[in-house]
Amino acid sequence: MAFTGAVSGAQAQEPPRFSGILKVVRGDVQVQRQEQKLSAQVGDKLYAGDRVVTAADAAAGITLRDDTLMSLGPKTSFVLEDFKFNESSGEGNVAVRVAKGTLRYVSGLIGKHTPERQQVATPTATIGIRGTDFIVEVADE
Repeated sequence: MAFTGAVSGAQAQEPPRFSGILKVVRGDVQVQRQEQKLSAQVGDKLYAGDRVVTAADAAAGITLRDDTLMSLGPKTSFVLEDFKFNESSGEGNVAVRVAKGTLRYVSGLIGKHTPERQQVATPTATIGIRGTDFIVEVADE
């Protein structure tokens, strides 16, 4: 009798690795993931592609897995476009977009190892990050 260990093509795929965590949520903050709108809570995980929107009296604080810190001010629309991070080498890339509002960005390990792999986009510019701590403000049109 022969035993074959055939692997089914319908194996469950691992869910994507989270990119960061909401550490501060003040006021009405929403996470938009694909077609879902979720009321944000402290401890919620964020994934590449997530949009975070803060109301007029709200703010949010995000810590990425490489210890990059981001603070979102009131009336902000922010998208975590891409995040990849190798814990052993400290290398990866961060790409975020701010459609409106205020973002404070403090570089983590990716910024220390490969600062050119960080990017912040706005409606009118793309910022290549070489420093470690800065603020971007995008005015309402």
